[in-house]
Amino acid sequence: MDRRTFEVVTTYNQNYYDRWGKKMIQTFLEYWPKDVTLWCYWEEQKPEIFADNLKYLNLLEVQPQLKAWIDKWKHDKKKNGWDPNGMNKTTGEFGIWDERHNGIKYSHKVFAQTHRIKNSTADVIFYSDADTLTFAKPDLKYMYSIMPKTHLACTFERDKRKDETGFYMHNPKHPRAKDWANELEKMYLNDEIWDFELGQADQYTMWYGKQRFSDCKFMNLMEHHNLSQKNHPFVNSPMGSFMDSLKGGRKEKGTSSWQDIDNPDRRRQAYWRKVKAKEIDKK
Repeated sequence: MDRRTFEVVTTYNQNYYDRWGKKMIQTFLEYWPKDVTLWCYWEEQKPEIFADNLKYLNLLEVQPQLKAWIDKWKHDKKKNGWDPNGMNKTTGEFGIWDERHNGIKYSHKVFAQTHRIKNSTADVIFYSDADTLTFAKPDLKYMYSIMPKTHLACTFERDKRKDETGFYMHNPKHPRAKDWANELEKMYLNDEIWDFELGQADQYTMWYGKQRFSDCKFMNLMEHHNLSQKNHPFVNSPMGSFMDSLKGGRKEKGTSSWQDIDNPDRRRQAYWRKVKAKEIDKK
């Protein structure tokens, strides 16, 4: 039996909390073991749900250097994702908001993780976006298996969009863990991310960070599970047997889609069959 300790991390602002963060917390408390703590790095929305295994930290208070960096760039449209050369496919006019280049918006997720890495006493950290809902008891044996003691981190690394950063796992006991956290922060605070060719969203900045730790091992779940590059990797992995990640337009729907599922085991599960039934009813 793996006796390593495990904790979950998420982050949200008022809007995200109202839409999904509150439900994420509620489903965590319903299904996760009581000896697993959820650390919530919040902005704007003060804590209102309390439990022994639920901890809150004001992100911009514990990471004041992040606040200073955001304040420096928050009025720069390009740093918030504005692309004056991008063409609007509907109007044909130039000038679009491109999430790939919104370094400000996605910096919060990175700094929540780096703070946890540098301050955690756990053996394994599981970062999860606040739009990830738990619907069954988590398989912790599996979760430990994808974060070996010899590895620095674990993610889904895709071909074009790079890391799937709605999910990330870290090994805070790794000898390079604090170096990893410090390097990720440095890329922002030294304004290095603005020179990243692929983009400034965290899916790219985390990937660029990994390139600086080529001497360390990273678990790539795309390869580990032989997952398709086309579909929703999270829900087709074993994590999809107990959690649903509402990435992109799935937030408004409230679940991932039946079409997202290409894993036969997932398609036999009650949760996903209910998703299919609801989609049929709406037609």
